Amino acid sequence: MAFCTASDVENYVQFALSSSLETHLTNNIIPLVEAAIKEYVGYDVDQSTQTETFTGDQTNDIFLTHLPVNSITSIVEDGTTLTEGNEAHFIKYSNGRITRIGTRWSYAKPLNIVVTYNAGYYARSGSDTPKLPIQFKAVTERASARILESTLIIASQQEAAEIAGQTSSAASNFTMADSQRVGDYSISYPGGLALNAATVLTAADLTLLSPFRRQFFV
Repeated sequence: MAFCTASDVENYVQFALSSSLETHLTNNIIPLVEAAIKEYVGYDVDQSTQTETFTGDQTNDIFLTHLPVNSITSIVEDGTTLTEGNEAHFIKYSNGRITRIGTRWSYAKPLNIVVTYNAGYYARSGSDTPKLPIQFKAVTERASARILESTLIIASQQEAAEIAGQTSSAASNFTMADSQRVGDYSISYPGGLALNAATVLTAADLTLLSPFRRQFFV
């Protein structure tokens, strides 16, 4: 599931992606920004069915990896299938916490708890819920636009340096793993940058995403 499209980024920067280069570059930047966002929040936000295995530790809580937790398909502890509900065996919370009721999680043997569940968000364009929060789209547009604009500026400096037979200091500092000539430009893609939450996302971006980070409450 894409958090936004090249057209969304185009609308954000308020100039047309006038060449195949700019469109191609934008389509490469978006998934890199999405990966940085997923790294920051701590989980893959796409809707999916997951199965995880745990070793009980005689505590009341276990914590699932994928969020938000929409539904529990089954929990099997020491070969016994548990029932969800306050008066039964466990309670689930959307933040991934599963609380055992009436007792603690067994530690009879390693890997004795198997949880199958549905987690994640659905695309905003569909009818299924929960939908991807608008904050994910907004941050992806904004961060993608920043990288696109910076890359195009540097590409222009690279081209000017080539014409002048010189090495642009800005271009030489812009080291990336992959480069490709598209049209009239030789562009280095952001894949070689340390594209993680620390380098891609601003403080304002992190503030928007902070409510969706994976957190455990005890």
